[in-house]
Amino acid sequence: MTTVDILSLALIVFLGIPHGSFDGVIARRLGWSKNLIEQISFNVIYLSIAILVVIVWFYMPLISLSIFLFISGIHFGMSDISKIQNTDSSYYFSLISHAGLIPVALPVIQKDYVIEVFTILSNNTASKIIFSTLETIFPLYLVIVSAYFLYSVYNKKWLFNAVSLIILILLAFLIPPLLTFALYFCFWHSRGHMLRVWQRVKINERRSHIIETVGYTIFTWLILASGFWLLDGSLNESIIKMVFIGLAALTVPHMILVDFWANRRKVL
Repeated sequence: MTTVDILSLALIVFLGIPHGSFDGVIARRLGWSKNLIEQISFNVIYLSIAILVVIVWFYMPLISLSIFLFISGIHFGMSDISKIQNTDSSYYFSLISHAGLIPVALPVIQKDYVIEVFTILSNNTASKIIFSTLETIFPLYLVIVSAYFLYSVYNKKWLFNAVSLIILILLAFLIPPLLTFALYFCFWHSRGHMLRVWQRVKINERRSHIIETVGYTIFTWLILASGFWLLDGSLNESIIKMVFIGLAALTVPHMILVDFWANRRKVL
């Protein structure tokens, strides 16, 4: 890996992943974790789901990678357009456009590098099957994004989101894929999520939530570090697995909480 790759992974771990540490705040806004028993149950369930994801990944890495690409696309897409209400079919049109950025556009645009990462994560050269599927989808995806942009010119409420998406796609052509993902994940996705949560927190509760969030963040870093030392393989392979399998493990419970619970109850 290059110095840029290492710095990109460091950004993901130290600036991106901590946004999930706000999940304790979200759980409390949903009425969960109001007392010690509920806090313990929330943490146990959350951690159990994450551990289950890791176990499944090591037994079925290729399938796990495929599922991770799919669900992360949905999660990123829903987050990118979260400020716009789901009132008509244009919402799903834009969701598909934004959902395809990381799992479809970025891998295809930077195929030579990303296929190496996919091979490491899947422990299998059969990850090329995933790429052939993504390459088949990519032309259709570009058509959808183009139509989305043209529609946004007509319907101005989508214009900012559409232009931002176009810029991110162009960025993927210009800089290394890990850096593209790190910039998107840290300064677009994570920043937006943390701001949305923070704006919903009462001023008199912010100090306690900061302490809680810092605690969750440090715990997450310790778990990732422990996982790194348990992994076999080269240094580069272990770092890639630690970051992305760890990210997958955290994404599943985070997505359940945010996308399928908090958003439906209009907590965020």
